[in-house]
Amino acid sequence: MTLSRYLLRVFLGRVLIVAAILTGIVALIMFIESLRRAGRSDQGLDFAMQLTLFEIPATLALVFPLILMLGALTTFQSLARGSELVIIRAAGVSALRVLVVPMIAAGAIGVLFILFFNPIVAITKEAATNMRAEASRAASNVLSVSENTVWLRQGEAVGQTVIQADRVSADGRILFGVRMHRFDADNLLTQRLEASSATLEGARWLLRNVQRWQVAADGSLGKAEALVQLTLPTDLLTEQILDSFSPPETVSIWALPGFIERLERAGFSAIRHRVYLQSQLAVPALFAAMVLIGAGFSLRHARFGQSGVMILFSIFAGFLLYFFKDLAESLGNTGEIPIWLAAWSPPAVAILLALGLLLHLEDG
Repeated sequence: MTLSRYLLRVFLGRVLIVAAILTGIVALIMFIESLRRAGRSDQGLDFAMQLTLFEIPATLALVFPLILMLGALTTFQSLARGSELVIIRAAGVSALRVLVVPMIAAGAIGVLFILFFNPIVAITKEAATNMRAEASRAASNVLSVSENTVWLRQGEAVGQTVIQADRVSADGRILFGVRMHRFDADNLLTQRLEASSATLEGARWLLRNVQRWQVAADGSLGKAEALVQLTLPTDLLTEQILDSFSPPETVSIWALPGFIERLERAGFSAIRHRVYLQSQLAVPALFAAMVLIGAGFSLRHARFGQSGVMILFSIFAGFLLYFFKDLAESLGNTGEIPIWLAAWSPPAVAILLALGLLLHLEDG
């Protein structure tokens, strides 16, 4: 128990040191980039500082597995150089038993990461996206999905049109159960339309089985006009509609299952969000894998030397795991491989390979 507490204290201390160093580096780089963005959009220093503050959590979430790997690497390297590993082994404790405490700690950090840090990342990432869009005066998302309705918004030469639909085809081209509200430049309602469907064809909407009401200046509706079909101009593209969902990174893991359900009820594919959900659930396994990778290249530095080469190998192995993870998730997003395989295979493969390396190098 005393040994476990000591290993835990050393490991967490090293992780905190590495995290502080990388956070400082990341914050400096992002602040410089935010200053450039602020200069291009005529914003002030407060904008750059606020944007940097909002962007740091998402970047830290991306590099945190690397922080754990470097923390494990420096932990076991210091233990090896101080001959503490020799003493531990002489007491009959194998290398694999030494790794149990850091792995459990990494898994626990992963659970806390999912439960508490992931919602913070989602909130700050969405805030940063909105700040960048406002600064560049770009249009915000044209689509949102509520409990039983899909909402679209399109700008026009004068005013805008708010579109409400019960559901949408998977390719984003056909809306069903459509209600359109057209507003003038003063945001006054001028026309209301209802149609059984609306199909996006080039630069126009083709509405079928239409009921049209003209709105008077006092807000009253005139008599409904029935039309077999009606065309309305639009600058929306199917790609815009499909890309206008909230990115999965901006949705808290607590709200993600409900968001996926609403997407699928509306007729959209939520495979990208499902892959992200599973990848977040696999974070504890990923963190444990990074600790094993860091330990696998550092346990025997004092005995065999070449510590610099082994550190480079461990960093290369960590980035290789990142590459494998991105590749698997990309294949999962396109439906080429099952979702569970895309999310869970990278940490599982990394853990097995790291354990194989440790069993090959160590006698414990």
